Amino acid sequence: MLAACNATPPTTPLSIRELPIVPEHVQKNIVSQDNIQLLYEDDATYYLVYYSKGNVLASMEVEENRLIIHLNEGSEQRKEAQPYVFKISKSPEQNLIEVFINKQNTPIDRMTIL
Repeated sequence: MLAACNATPPTTPLSIRELPIVPEHVQKNIVSQDNIQLLYEDDATYYLVYYSKGNVLASMEVEENRLIIHLNEGSEQRKEAQPYVFKISKSPEQNLIEVFINKQNTPIDRMTIL
């Protein structure tokens, strides 16, 4: 008798972090004309690309099956927007992703499967 048969699989810890170095397979799929792009690697790993002229801080929360990503831009502005790339680890149960920029619900311009 195996006791592991009834064990629940471990859940993926939720996290979002900015990547100082973007993996090549992600870099080559970024579309610079899109303000917000979500890249899908697997059920637990996504990459969020956001172009901004200000500094960006990211956080996230879960409400039932929704993963809510909050991006907050600083008031300091550059002349040109730069890409911020965030790696997201989530649970497969969160099947809806919403993005809020400075508390405003914002649509995702493009979703790409890696």
